Amino acid sequence: MSAAGTDQRRPGTPAGSPQQRAAVQRVVTALREHVEEPWTLNGMSRIAYLSPFHFNRVFRRVTGTPPGRFLSALRMARARHLLLSTGMTITDICTAVGYSSLGTFTTQFTEQVGMTPGRLRLVHAAYGQQQIGDLLAGSDRAPVPAVPVPGPAGRPRPAGGTVTGTVEAGPGPDRLILVGLFPGPVAQGAPVACTSRTGSGRFVLPDVPAGTFHLLATALPAQATVGQVMTDTSPADCWVGAGPRPVDVRPGERPEQERLALAPAASIDPPILSGLPLLHLTRAA
Repeated sequence: MSAAGTDQRRPGTPAGSPQQRAAVQRVVTALREHVEEPWTLNGMSRIAYLSPFHFNRVFRRVTGTPPGRFLSALRMARARHLLLSTGMTITDICTAVGYSSLGTFTTQFTEQVGMTPGRLRLVHAAYGQQQIGDLLAGSDRAPVPAVPVPGPAGRPRPAGGTVTGTVEAGPGPDRLILVGLFPGPVAQGAPVACTSRTGSGRFVLPDVPAGTFHLLATALPAQATVGQVMTDTSPADCWVGAGPRPVDVRPGERPEQERLALAPAASIDPPILSGLPLLHLTRAA
């Protein structure tokens, strides 16, 4: 996942001209409808009526992520949905989402979702009917301990610090807000650290390792179930957002207060593949 730049869209924040957003929307619609196709940059750019070079830049600006990574996220989201809503074998699902190698599919699924396809089915069987609010209430909403993130050459990173800030989920009833720090600008795999709260307010992420990370959040009605979130069939009232810039966590330094303003999720937002705190709370399943 590439670092988020100032010319790239953050989830919940419009970017690019209306014409650029319309071009990208055409491509995203085609990708969603035919995720199993062997898409190429040239094929996507033809739908956008742009040159491959210009399309790549426009797509990154509008969605915040490269087209290939966006397609991979869509495939994994579809695979997750098929895993949890059908009895298809993992091999059949691999083919249905456009992979010819089961090994490659399993590796990428595990990296992006945070657990193997088989384990995800076990977690869904154990927790799928529980409401998110009830599950997280059992954890007292405590921040989830930071995940060790290897440094260069696999060496442990030095201790970092605490990331704090505020998150705003808009008007209306209080939503359950999940906040996480990720290595890249898309919510994939296990977050470095994460927490949750009900309604807008302050959040704290302690014991974050040193490094540069991206602050991402999503807000859902507390009555949404774990199964709905895992299969991307959660209620339409889903809000998303990202920090205005990558967060630099360095030993002995306290990062400035972060502010996350969430907005309703759009179709050009990459799928949220990580379950954020849910991923950690269900690891014992």
